[in-house]
Amino acid sequence: MCSEVTSADISAALVELGVTAGDTVLIHSSLKSFGHVVGGAQAVIDGVEAVLTKEGTLVMPTLSQVDFTNSYKTWYMDKPSDVGYLTEYFRKQLYVYRSNQATHSVAARGKLAYELTYEHTAYGPHLCPFGEYAFADSSPWMKLYRMNAKVLFFGVTMRSNTLKHVVESMVMEKLLGDVADEKTRFELKKRVTKFGDASPEGVWLFYNGDKMHEALEAKELVKKVRCGDAVLYATNAKDCCDAAYEMLMANPEEWYSGEKNKKKLDWINECKAAAKK
Repeated sequence: MCSEVTSADISAALVELGVTAGDTVLIHSSLKSFGHVVGGAQAVIDGVEAVLTKEGTLVMPTLSQVDFTNSYKTWYMDKPSDVGYLTEYFRKQLYVYRSNQATHSVAARGKLAYELTYEHTAYGPHLCPFGEYAFADSSPWMKLYRMNAKVLFFGVTMRSNTLKHVVESMVMEKLLGDVADEKTRFELKKRVTKFGDASPEGVWLFYNGDKMHEALEAKELVKKVRCGDAVLYATNAKDCCDAAYEMLMANPEEWYSGEKNKKKLDWINECKAAAKK
């Protein structure tokens, strides 16, 4: 028999995780992981916003994953979120803003909602296999990173941590930036996966999110609490991203081992060798 969870239970769990009034929180979620939530999705949102108060901001991913390869052709501002019922339910509520990006939009409500979602694609492109403005400097993702917002996981792990792509981009741009010879750097950059690449030969440094979750827990950067049948986790955006970046840069062999990662590790080693010339 599944557990019964109320809005008050969710509020209490967030307080235990260190969430306070005025915080900005990004939530990755599985609604069904709680068990039976009295009041459903609305109760979850009410429980979160009761802790944040009007001074806080609630953010959820509203990504496009169905028919992903055609995202830039088919996306529109009212396109449904493909990353869980809670995100879609939240997106359609009153006073919720959504950012204008085809693959990695977010929805937000609260004090900083407009500021976070405004002009997702305005400036500061970064390397990214989902389009160079998905995680641009103007994107909500980079704003959340810079403000060190709280990142919560309801019944999911950091396998679902969308901010991991910020880290991957940081690592790849650093490796390329250390290559002084422009021609060599250009050739290495050509091999980086871009959105819509037909060739499977492109390189992107995707890492194991569950493994990183364990590593960040070991560094005491992750808090957790049980709520109903779900385990809830909390971390801080910049703290966890910076720690992940340092681990990936310090020991890539640990993160990109095995045959399936050989292409990634080869690319890393080529960048490092070129940087020494």
